[in-house]
Amino acid sequence: MSYRKKHSPPKAAQQTLFPPAEVEYSNPGTVRTLSTSRLTSGLPYQRPVEQKNVDKLIRNWNSRELYPVIVSFRDGKFNVVDGQNRIAAMRQMAGGGDVIVPCMIYTGMTYEQEAELYAKLDKGKRPLTPRQHTKALVESGSDTKIMEIKCLVEDVGFVWALGEPTGEPFEIAPIRALTNAHQLLGGEAFARMLSLLAGAWQGTPNSLRASMLSGMALFVKTYEGDLSDRTFIRRMSAVSPEEIIRLGRIETDVGLRFARIILDKYNGGGAELPYRFKR
Repeated sequence: MSYRKKHSPPKAAQQTLFPPAEVEYSNPGTVRTLSTSRLTSGLPYQRPVEQKNVDKLIRNWNSRELYPVIVSFRDGKFNVVDGQNRIAAMRQMAGGGDVIVPCMIYTGMTYEQEAELYAKLDKGKRPLTPRQHTKALVESGSDTKIMEIKCLVEDVGFVWALGEPTGEPFEIAPIRALTNAHQLLGGEAFARMLSLLAGAWQGTPNSLRASMLSGMALFVKTYEGDLSDRTFIRRMSAVSPEEIIRLGRIETDVGLRFARIILDKYNGGGAELPYRFKR
């Protein structure tokens, strides 16, 4: 039995009610039905549609529980803010063709406001991964801390990989380690840490692991007043990140163990910086 026969979209969704093009939608939203052919989805702030979630929706489909897709009418397009999986499920049940779906349509929203609304709506569902949540915040521009981190990362020449990491040089993939480093150091020292990383290891992927970022943040926080950037880059460029990672596996506290190793390597030409770590 095909999905079309076993499951069918709700009656309300089967009615072909196309609102005239001249209709102007206004907040707090107007309920209308639209063909999926008129809906634009897959915007950068959204998590991608996953087939396993679509299949689960189809298995548990209940037409009486269908609630409207959240849509933003902007620049002549109906942008799906929330409801991509539901749309994919209804289309699959209809044999892959377009279907008519109930929509709650808002107007007057900017792209950034859409991204912010998406993050708020999605918070109550399956949690976004740190990468997905951060990407939504970047697209919305609503979180000043996240936007500062992004700007500082790019100013030094790095790329913050908020999509799927590629493993290319100068691409920073960790989310929590980077945001924690910014919280620990503040903007100026955080930018200095990134410059030291870039100068010593030229953006090699292993130098930008979460453990390395945590260790560098603690090291810079502890010695920022006594640290010579020039000396750090000269000495640490002679030490491979792989060696630090190998030695760092000995202790349990990630940040502390990597900070200790960085201190030891920095002091390789002479004990210039005393041991000051408090944990």
